[in-house]
Amino acid sequence: MANERANEWASWEVDPSTRTSVHAFTKYAPITATLSTTAADVFTVDRGIPSVNLVRNPSIELNALTEFTASGAAIAQSSAQAATGTYSLLVNPANSAAGEGFYYTTPNLVGHPEGSYLVASAEVRGASASGNVRLVLQDSSGVELATSATHSLTAGFLKISAQCLVGRPPATYRVAILSVAQHNIDFYVDKMHVEVRQDSTIPDYVDGAQGVNYEWTGTANASESKRRAGMSVMRGLRIKNDHGSIAVYVAFDQTASATTGFQIAAGEVFETVWPVDFRTRISAVAASGTPAIHGVVWGIHQG
Repeated sequence: MANERANEWASWEVDPSTRTSVHAFTKYAPITATLSTTAADVFTVDRGIPSVNLVRNPSIELNALTEFTASGAAIAQSSAQAATGTYSLLVNPANSAAGEGFYYTTPNLVGHPEGSYLVASAEVRGASASGNVRLVLQDSSGVELATSATHSLTAGFLKISAQCLVGRPPATYRVAILSVAQHNIDFYVDKMHVEVRQDSTIPDYVDGAQGVNYEWTGTANASESKRRAGMSVMRGLRIKNDHGSIAVYVAFDQTASATTGFQIAAGEVFETVWPVDFRTRISAVAASGTPAIHGVVWGIHQG
C-alpha cells in the first residue's frame, strides 16, 4: 500500500481473538513435495468458494443417463475421452438441423427475495477440431433465457458457461448443450456443473471425488455434491524431511531461504506444539539437491 507509516505497525499484524484461538482444528491439507534450491510454495491458504452441484452424475461415471434428455442427437456414456474420471457424455448430432444435442432439467427452483442466479458450466471437446456448440439456459418449455458464446470445438476439453436470474415462482429449467450450425461432428461433454447462487459467479467444477473438502450428499456419482469451505488460517504444521543427508528450510507467509526459514535437518520432523496463526502460504527450499518432504497442515475455515 502506498504511503504507509511505521506508526501503523500494529495494523500489519494479526491478533487472533480468544474465540478463534481456541477453535478446534476443522481443516487439514496433506503436503507432499520434492524441493530444489529455488524456493517454492508447498501450501497456499485458500478458503475457496463453497458450492453445490445439482447434477447427480456430472462426470458420467455411471451409465445412468436419466438426468439427460437427447434432443436431435444420440447420447451415450463413453470412455474415449474424459476431462475428469474415466467417462464423458458422447453426443452424436443427427445432422438434420442446428440446435441438436441434449439438455439437463433442474429440480424445482425458487429464487431468493434478494435475487438468485442459475449458473451452469461444462467442458466440451470435439471428436475432431470442427463444428461448434453453445450452452443454453432455457425455461421448462425450451424458451431461451441465456446462452454462452458460440464455442468452436477443438481436440481438447474447454469450459463453456452461462447464467441467468431465477424467478420467485417455483419452476424447473433446462441446461442444454446444442450445436449452433447443423453438423455431424460428435462431441464430448464432461464436468457438468449446475447451481443456484445469490451471486452470478461461475464456480469451479464440483463433484464428491475432487479431493479434500468435496463430498457427495448421497451415493457417489448419483447425488448432488458440494465443496465445503477450505482453510483460511493455518494453526498447525507437521513436516518430515525425507532425505538422509540434505537439510531443508521452511517459512510461513514469506519466501523460504537459509536466513528466512527454519531448518529441518536431514531425516528430522518439525511439528508445532502450540497453535500458530499464519494466513498466506508455506514456502520451502532445499540446501542442495532435490530432497522430498511430506506432512500435514492443520487449520480452521474462519478466523
